[in-house]
Amino acid sequence: MIMLRSDAARRYRALPRPARDALLLTVACTLTTLPLLPSLPIWAGIGAMTLIIWRAALAWRGAALPRRAWLAALLLAGVTATGVQFHTVLGRDPGVVLVTLLLGLKGLEASRRRDTYVLTGLGLFTVAAHFLESQSPGAALWMVMSTPAWLLVLMSANLPTEGPSLRVRLARACGLLALGLPLMVVLFIIVPRMSAPLWALPADASARTGLGDAMDAGAIARLARNDSVVFRVHFDGPTPPPRALYWRGPVLEDFDGLRWRALPRPHLASGHAADAHLRVHGAGIRYTVTLQPTGHRTVFALDAVGDAPVIDGQQNTTVKRGPDLTLRASKALDALTRYRLLSYPRFEFGTRAPTPQLGSDLALPAGANPRTVALGRSMALRAGNNAQRIAASALSLFSDAPFHYSLSPGAYPGVNQVDSFLFERRVGFCEHFAQAFVVLMRAAGVPARVVTGYQGGRANPLDGSWVVRQSDAHAWAEYWVAGHGWERADPTAMVDPARVDRSGDTLAASAPLLGIAALGPGGNAALQPLRDLADAMNQAWNTWVLDYDERRRDNLWQRWAGDDWRAPGALLLAGLAVMFGLPLVRVQRRRIADPWQSAYAGLCRKLRRAGVAAGTVDPPALLARRLDTSELAPSERERAQTILGQMERLRFGRPGNAPSLRTLRRSIASLRPARKR
Repeated sequence: MIMLRSDAARRYRALPRPARDALLLTVACTLTTLPLLPSLPIWAGIGAMTLIIWRAALAWRGAALPRRAWLAALLLAGVTATGVQFHTVLGRDPGVVLVTLLLGLKGLEASRRRDTYVLTGLGLFTVAAHFLESQSPGAALWMVMSTPAWLLVLMSANLPTEGPSLRVRLARACGLLALGLPLMVVLFIIVPRMSAPLWALPADASARTGLGDAMDAGAIARLARNDSVVFRVHFDGPTPPPRALYWRGPVLEDFDGLRWRALPRPHLASGHAADAHLRVHGAGIRYTVTLQPTGHRTVFALDAVGDAPVIDGQQNTTVKRGPDLTLRASKALDALTRYRLLSYPRFEFGTRAPTPQLGSDLALPAGANPRTVALGRSMALRAGNNAQRIAASALSLFSDAPFHYSLSPGAYPGVNQVDSFLFERRVGFCEHFAQAFVVLMRAAGVPARVVTGYQGGRANPLDGSWVVRQSDAHAWAEYWVAGHGWERADPTAMVDPARVDRSGDTLAASAPLLGIAALGPGGNAALQPLRDLADAMNQAWNTWVLDYDERRRDNLWQRWAGDDWRAPGALLLAGLAVMFGLPLVRVQRRRIADPWQSAYAGLCRKLRRAGVAAGTVDPPALLARRLDTSELAPSERERAQTILGQMERLRFGRPGNAPSLRTLRRSIASLRPARKR
């Protein structure tokens, strides 16, 4: 293996300069394209990487570049495939695909310095396109790692044939990037930011994986295999126990026998706790939620929210609360969203529910699930039509009968799926238990509905946040009691109480099919600290970078300077002067030295001491001819002319036709030019 690496290194050094620059270019293209591959269509990712590998193979073999006609045909094919995939070539997603393909195609025609300039600009634009897909700290770190690669490409294109080593050039590229970082930090702090990121393009926003306004049997079980973070919570006080953490999402009432859907409901213009739908008691819980982009309008919160929250940094987005306690934003949440809430664990709502609403919560598809309907009616007769006694009887059914909680219960096809679940297989996930309970209650004449959301979560001991993931997705039920309003019932807790006591830890331990792998919640205790560290870093990044807006900037300056802006302004200007003045002075004093030029300047100094008019601006060939008329000793004159010829070939010829620069430096050091005696 070591021999193969050394052979490859020798072959790389023996390549002509354009080939080595082309290989360096393909490395930069690869670093830029790799993080975009998961978001690209499969054909686009394979095509982009194929173009880059093709260019590297041509450079390694010294083969000619493809004809322009082939490149034009490939470009046309890429544009056509993009149009077929997205039904347009305009917008964010098709734009990223086209830019990625253009990066590979442009590399296949880059043969001149001008082409390298164009390709570098395109590459840096593609690096910035990473933020269109992800604004995570990992994406930012990759951007920082990719940028020096393009600076290295640009630097190499402007160096002579035998320039500094690759390591030296890379160090200088990183140094150039470091010179720009202070300015970036200062501009980030002081320049007002928009209310939404530039990369959040509404026209291209597509729904992410998550809870929607519809549910079929098995939907939440499929979602629970997704371990991505939905939102993070910071409680102002102690964290409530996991059993009390029901994060309310869409409420589903329309049931056609196969699918549950949310009813269109008017949301209140204001969410005050004094309205007829909600009465709260006792002290509330204050907390802040940082919601990841979902592509939906649902705002998740603990029951019950007194006042509708205000979304930080998004003045054009309002949140309203409906009579079913759901919070909905005025537009889809396609960017990181932060909001503060005040929830009251003790509350009553729906005590005066209107008749049309209760009618929709009693409806069942005609002829569907006859055995379940008959069971519900018999429960009503035994309980004397008392809603609370009927609910207790239905819940006891789940605890007494041999039901099993599973993430892979299999399909329940047809409109009689509740009958198959209750009387035959009795294996299901939370949505199976919730819908069976609701159908039983409706059959018994009690209004009921399915509530979806998230239950529980997991505490991060590093930053004190509470992390809720897609694997915490849950469904429960609500039923209406005259004079009391809506009451929560969770039949899943009757079958598997640990589900609502430990949440995600139980899911990972009891369901190996989650696909969470080693970093899943509770899946590997040794790796859990790494996962907590990653979550804490993401939370800090969201708080201090992605969520840093004009309001936060003003608060920062207010805490620092109060109402007097002169002192911090002067201090800021002085800091900028020092920050940028010293590096510029240092760069001015320490010019980037060309190793060949330094060696040539040393040779010229020795010749001048021997009485030869030798300037560093004189070409080596001209200086060698000038030595013919000099008064140097013949032996020293011949040695000097030999060295000058070798330096001429090293600078302007093929590297293989001249000794290395190190050898020439030793020859120059041993040269002792003297005049004839």
